[in-house]
Amino acid sequence: MKSELQQMKDVASGIVKGILASTPKADVAFKRTISLQEGETKEVLVLGHVHPAYNDGYCIAVLNPGAALQEQLQPAVAYSPKLLKELVAGHCEAMVQVSLVGGKAQQVGSYRAQQQRLFVA
Repeated sequence: MKSELQQMKDVASGIVKGILASTPKADVAFKRTISLQEGETKEVLVLGHVHPAYNDGYCIAVLNPGAALQEQLQPAVAYSPKLLKELVAGHCEAMVQVSLVGGKAQQVGSYRAQQQRLFVA
């Protein structure tokens, strides 16, 4: 079974590749909340930006983000891995940052909480 971070990386890569393959627009920013696995209560905030003309983009996937973090993170901002880790620390269970260049996905940053935080609806 894949780890949550690997699942999140796969989701992020798949979203960027899907948008690249299907959009005629020059640039596309996106921000959505999805379930990591069907039937689970864990939510993943996915946001990023793709550039079909250059066949590249990036995506950030955040597991169970707090409401303030969801508001703070914006799709068309190029967060450095260090700054992004500081922003999400203590406000989510995990985060993975993926860059896609020339169709090849690479993880450029990640975060995992030391303790599972209580999910408050």
